[in-house]
Amino acid sequence: MKILAISHLFPHKHEERLGIFVARQLSAMANLGAELRVIVPTVWCPKILKHVDRWKHYTVNSPLCSYPGLTSQRTFYVRPPGNWFNRWSGLSSYLGMRKIVKDLHHRIKFDIIYATDLFPDGDTAARLANILGIPSACLAIGIDVHQTAFSSKTIYKHFVHIINRLDGTLACGKSVAETMDKITGQKSLSVYGVVDFDKFYPVENKDNLRDKLGLSKNCIYLLYAGYLDRRKGLYELLDAFAQAGFGKKIKLILCGDGSQKESLKKYAVEKNINNSVIMPGMIDPEEMNRWMQASDVFVLPSYSEGMPNVVMEAMACGIPVVATAVGGLPEAVGNCRAAILVPPKNIAALKEALVKVLNDHELRVKMKSDAIKRAKERFGVERNARLITDYLAKVIEESRIKRDQ
Repeated sequence: MKILAISHLFPHKHEERLGIFVARQLSAMANLGAELRVIVPTVWCPKILKHVDRWKHYTVNSPLCSYPGLTSQRTFYVRPPGNWFNRWSGLSSYLGMRKIVKDLHHRIKFDIIYATDLFPDGDTAARLANILGIPSACLAIGIDVHQTAFSSKTIYKHFVHIINRLDGTLACGKSVAETMDKITGQKSLSVYGVVDFDKFYPVENKDNLRDKLGLSKNCIYLLYAGYLDRRKGLYELLDAFAQAGFGKKIKLILCGDGSQKESLKKYAVEKNINNSVIMPGMIDPEEMNRWMQASDVFVLPSYSEGMPNVVMEAMACGIPVVATAVGGLPEAVGNCRAAILVPPKNIAALKEALVKVLNDHELRVKMKSDAIKRAKERFGVERNARLITDYLAKVIEESRIKRDQ
């Protein structure tokens, strides 16, 4: 099977965690025998605007990271800042790569175009598939379907137009799939993220890891990993942690960087918990497993999510999870004893869950075994790569039957 993959999220040398789960999944698909060419649409930023705040995040042109089995390249397109342009971002991306893709297809003869989110990738894929005469499929993520699609009537209308033009739809989690299925009248493939079990696995003795990370051997660690952003529920987390009154033996680690970093530090001081809050900054993707393995409980108090990979990775490390019941989490982990889910923005419920898990060693031991079991059952990279490639093969075959009729 020859697949043209389109993903504007793909790791590069200056931000190696960006799109890392996409890259791992595509690499696993290649390992199963698929031939993949990856196009990474990148916003073109005029030199005169490179130092303007609203354009700074568009100045990416560093080399793409290499992954086994993948050949990748950038294409550039015009996209002003702001969500309002989502209506036209797919068209702009399509125009930026149309000639390159036509030349590639002339040489390679792709069987299908596979995009990894709807805006702009799915839109681009549907347009390219139309001119190449091959099918297209798109994996939709939570922010595509639950936020961007409903940001305006115009965007929603275009969202419906995109998914109805695609030959196949995949979704990160059941809730995303159900939203799309109501519109298309067809059944989307629900898949989860990707966990590399060679990296993310339980460690019985945490002492050596904690020494290397500068952590105490005698403390209990609650870990958060992700962007330091308000919508991640971090202020509610600090409130809940402060109200719990854990004392000196329980520490909160906030791994990551973001717009709220300095504000969160000040808020920890205001809540008189700054001595119990550790902020190591952005962690290299290759080091994230060590922080999970060295911790005791993982927390993700987000307002909204798709199906966050950090939860799956934490569970693969045998770490109990406390998270908000948003996105694909209730369906993926809500029915197992490895996780406690609470309503978003509910400080009291979050505090109660943290107290329950952090103060009970025996409970954490029981949750650990369930976490490992659930991770192996649902979140393995090879399992999900096989599901996706089998689904794409089905879409290709159905498209051929339609052409021959």
